[in-house]
Amino acid sequence: MELARSVEPSSGEHVAGRSTKTLLIEPNALLREGLRRILAETAYAPSAAAASLDELGSMAAFDGSTIVLIIDASRDHEETCRQAKALKDTNSGAKIVMLIEQYDIKQVIAAFQAGADAYLKKSISHEVLVKSLDLVMLGEAIFPGAILDLLREREAPGAHANEVPAAEDPHDMGPPAKGLSVRETVILRCLMDGDSNKIIARKFDITEATVKVHVKAILRKIQAKNRTQAAIWAASHLPASRGTPTS
Repeated sequence: MELARSVEPSSGEHVAGRSTKTLLIEPNALLREGLRRILAETAYAPSAAAASLDELGSMAAFDGSTIVLIIDASRDHEETCRQAKALKDTNSGAKIVMLIEQYDIKQVIAAFQAGADAYLKKSISHEVLVKSLDLVMLGEAIFPGAILDLLREREAPGAHANEVPAAEDPHDMGPPAKGLSVRETVILRCLMDGDSNKIIARKFDITEATVKVHVKAILRKIQAKNRTQAAIWAASHLPASRGTPTS
């Protein structure tokens, strides 16, 4: 399992010091019990576990604590996203971790827009699960690095975006979104490709420091926490590329 970023989590003791209430939603009774036992000796020992959110009743009992919702999203993804958004609307500090069987670009974007903080395959190891929860508690959003490949396929099914020359015609970019400049829009497309600051700098003949300034501006304008969130946002908000200009 390739995590969406390489940030190292703080020690378990750091995270454990926070007041959290973990809710575990998994319709498969055997898997639910397995997850409960895995998390029992961690800072995320489930306070309650059920087959559905409806079984848990009101969230009022969890006032004053940070809610960590670990929920299966593989059976009814649309309904899970609806519930996630409803929880975020009533408790903006809640952390939502969705567990799925396989990746689908539309579902990843839907989960991101619903406010999911992590989107993990059920095939990950228990160590990765716990470390992912640590990162979520530190304010990180965890999406699979593999999703960048899906984003590239969605963006340019017949061509690779990183083959666009640096002297790109602004008219081929389509209108900027969310107040982004043309240069920021171009760089955002590079983020969708997973390009590093060094690669972007070479592509547009600018310094890495300038790239960092642009990336910070992009994240601020689209209210993304990191490059992966920005790439996912771009997949559903930027206009489709009108083709690679010829040199």
